[in-house]
Amino acid sequence: MGFKETYDAIKEDPSAGEKNFNVKCIMLKEGMQCKTTMGASNHEFIIDAPAGLDGTDEGPSPLLAILSAIGACIIAVTRFWALIMDIEIEELEVYSRGKINLSGIFGLDEDELPGYKDLQPVVRIKANAPEEKVQEMMDKVFTHCPVITNFSGATPIEPRLQIK
Repeated sequence: MGFKETYDAIKEDPSAGEKNFNVKCIMLKEGMQCKTTMGASNHEFIIDAPAGLDGTDEGPSPLLAILSAIGACIIAVTRFWALIMDIEIEELEVYSRGKINLSGIFGLDEDELPGYKDLQPVVRIKANAPEEKVQEMMDKVFTHCPVITNFSGATPIEPRLQIK
């Protein structure tokens, strides 16, 4: 089923849009590595840390993965909205930046947030539509991008511990 069919099915029956996504991360024996397995297709990639943080630098850090997820999600949602609004995208790139102070992660400064202080994705787009229509589309993208929604505090995160 393609985008149009999926869109129409969810438009007709909103409950058809309810999905559960699952990701499993397993610590590997080297450095800070973990193998991440995702979804029914079992896509895999390695998350790691730089050598200066006891990692092997064989994959992105979790913090870089966040920036990547923001950019990739903006691109995917932009493509969805371009189809809905009949806009042809010629070029699209997202540059994401996050500012962090590692002392918050290490517990060295309790006043420092142990994560990004801010996240700033910059979208560069070239499309075959007037600037106003592209701006309207991007306003919808920023409003409906699930990764932006998740990181803006709208989604509760409830960690649970299971000790073996």
